Amino acid sequence: MKIEVLGDGCTKCRALKKRVEQAVKDLELDAEVSAVMDPEKLAELKAMSLPQLVVDGRMIPAGSLNSLNDIKTFLLAQEGPD
Repeated sequence: MKIEVLGDGCTKCRALKKRVEQAVKDLELDAEVSAVMDPEKLAELKAMSLPQLVVDGRMIPAGSLNSLNDIKTFLLAQEGPD
């Protein structure tokens, strides 16, 4: 799983990245987490508001993922059945 946190380096963006990294660690997922702060890349991805998540190429509204538990629930749903 590839997870990108789109942001401009603000407090909310850094906090979201930290919660995503913690969720990945807690769930022992095989996932790569990165931050995307390059304005050109953000424009290319058409990020309308920040922060945003991109999971395996799919844009996810980060506003619905406010807590660590919300993120964990979401990531487990993305894993799907083996």
